[in-house]
Amino acid sequence: MKKRMISLFMAIGMAAVLLAGCGQDAPKEAETETAPAAETAAEEENEADSAEGSKTIAIVPWDMAETFAVDFSHAAEEAIKANGWECVIMDPKGDWAQEYTIIENLITQKVDGIIYTAIDADGANDLVAEVQAAGIPIVGYDCLASAGVEDAAVRYDDTRGGQMAAEEMMKALEGKEDAQIVIFEDDPSISSSTRRIEGFTSYMEENYPNAEIILNRSQDKTADGCYIWATDMITAYPDADGFFCYWSECTMATYNALQDAEKTDVYVVGYDATTEQQELMQNVGTDCKLYASPGMSPSKMATQCVDSLENIFNGSYKRSGPEDMVELSPVLLTAENAAEFDINQ
Repeated sequence: MKKRMISLFMAIGMAAVLLAGCGQDAPKEAETETAPAAETAAEEENEADSAEGSKTIAIVPWDMAETFAVDFSHAAEEAIKANGWECVIMDPKGDWAQEYTIIENLITQKVDGIIYTAIDADGANDLVAEVQAAGIPIVGYDCLASAGVEDAAVRYDDTRGGQMAAEEMMKALEGKEDAQIVIFEDDPSISSSTRRIEGFTSYMEENYPNAEIILNRSQDKTADGCYIWATDMITAYPDADGFFCYWSECTMATYNALQDAEKTDVYVVGYDATTEQQELMQNVGTDCKLYASPGMSPSKMATQCVDSLENIFNGSYKRSGPEDMVELSPVLLTAENAAEFDINQ
């Protein structure tokens, strides 16, 4: 296969940044003779709350600047409150060091359960072990610890999603045998990104071996960073036929960069099937160059995570191993079905 694998690997230095105001202990006041009595009262209150079934569940998404994270967190919050539990949402802003600090603080605060997505798949293994050592059940969703160590796991079939994206790209390009396609390369620390890209490239290798696949990525995964990345790729590969981006913000930034560069004949296949993407397709119509976007229902995933946590609490579920997980099937948003598409159906 004629492939040009071009990777811009940029060293990522992560500093451990404490999340301001997130679970930091209040300054201790001077101890008095009444302190033991206060501690005893607090313990009795906690025991009473536990007896009544009151629980506090923490949600730790990837980054609340992302549409999917917001939708997932709000859906999970609704499901948690429907069970009569309390809910807190902690935002690591896509930073592994912050996520680590947040979850360590949640351990200190003795929350009753955690629902999280792993910003660093390998690093999450030790962090999950700390949570479990504290007797707190933890449910992973979407991006999971690489060793499959969470008490329960929920994800979508991202490999199939990548295959769907490739199928739609070649449908848009009418099966062009020597198509040139630029892909925002996967990040090895993000397990879902790897599965999506592998699904896309394996389909192309098997069905379109003469296509040219250009793998490239930027360190800056913000919308602005992706716009700059796409602009650079347009300059470097002016004859590119299509772009594949494996998450929503990159999808929209790439589409906008192409429009601004007047590359209105280049197709984009994205991911996450967000409301923003759907509205764009509806507004432009069936000729929209944002051609398709496999997606995950944040509501379905959130509900499944809360159900899994409830089953852990009541003793009806114990994970048997890394392969024991709930895996949902992605759905496909296209310019043709945008008018009636409902990701939660």
